[in-house]
Amino acid sequence: MVLTDKQKHELHQAMLEYMMSEGDRFAKSIAAFSEEAVLDTAACDSGKGILEKKWTAVIRLQKKVLELEAKVGSRLDGESNRVRPGGGKEDSKGIPKGPSLSSLSGHRGPVVSVTVHPVYSLVASGSEDCTVKLWDYESAQYERTLKGHTGAVTALTFSPSTGAVLASVSADMSAKLWDMTTFQCTKTLRGHDHTLSGVCFSSSGDHLYTCSRDQTVRCWEVASGFCIRTLSGHTEWVKCVTVSMDGALVASGSSDHNVIVWRAETGAAIQTLRGHEHVVESVAIGPLHFSALVSLIGGKQQEGEGEEKSTGVVKKTDAVYLVSGSRDRTVRLWDPLKAHCLAVYSSHENW
Repeated sequence: MVLTDKQKHELHQAMLEYMMSEGDRFAKSIAAFSEEAVLDTAACDSGKGILEKKWTAVIRLQKKVLELEAKVGSRLDGESNRVRPGGGKEDSKGIPKGPSLSSLSGHRGPVVSVTVHPVYSLVASGSEDCTVKLWDYESAQYERTLKGHTGAVTALTFSPSTGAVLASVSADMSAKLWDMTTFQCTKTLRGHDHTLSGVCFSSSGDHLYTCSRDQTVRCWEVASGFCIRTLSGHTEWVKCVTVSMDGALVASGSSDHNVIVWRAETGAAIQTLRGHEHVVESVAIGPLHFSALVSLIGGKQQEGEGEEKSTGVVKKTDAVYLVSGSRDRTVRLWDPLKAHCLAVYSSHENW
């Protein structure tokens, strides 16, 4: 902010008046300042207290601003509790709010993928600079860089349970497996004909699934690096892939607006889930105990779910749920085996 000559003169005068009001404490400063600022000490009234009044006014204004910000925040929180399908209100407590605990910087290009180690305080990040970087998120320290890809690293995942292997996929049409003990690339998996966009391990860690812009999903044997199965059925770029906890089902989302559910053992398509109106960017299959959460967030309960009493025996049955997120700004909850959409969540304002 630039002050005018008049404002500068008034400020200097207020500063001189303040120093004069302190008696002999600033005698030398008064003489030097009045000479440099070209001020007449005889014309200054040390009893006005202009500087003190301005200072206390600023403090009062700051306090008022904080109070108004708190009111606005509480009002926004109230407005964000919108009613969702099935009743109840959305809880915004799970949304992270600034400031962040730490910022990890080091990539020379945009960061497009991250994953967290299942055991250690380790985060892997993939970037358009063709590298994977490892970070300790507790200390916010950089650990090392994994180099080998010649295209943007589009997705990352650690092997389940131990995190002994890191898988990365890239726009260079390859997937790489990295040993987290030696931090060396142990295998490079080639076979896709276009950019790879998603990757996930099976629950056992023995198989790896990748998806690509070549419209396919491929299943790889981790031990040998061989492609043992190719899943074809999408008509556009396959953007994401996931595997159920028991390893029986594979689901993939695509730019063709569809989610296809596959039988992992045979690679056969079981169902095609249609309903999204734009690219499906993410998909996940819920664990077997997901049923309670679904009823909590307002999804429809599936037939045969919960506890059944038959001939005096209480039997626990679990349903399978799938969740998909799309550029149409919705999240859909599905019964993937029956291709039924159980709920649509549409509170997002962008994809």
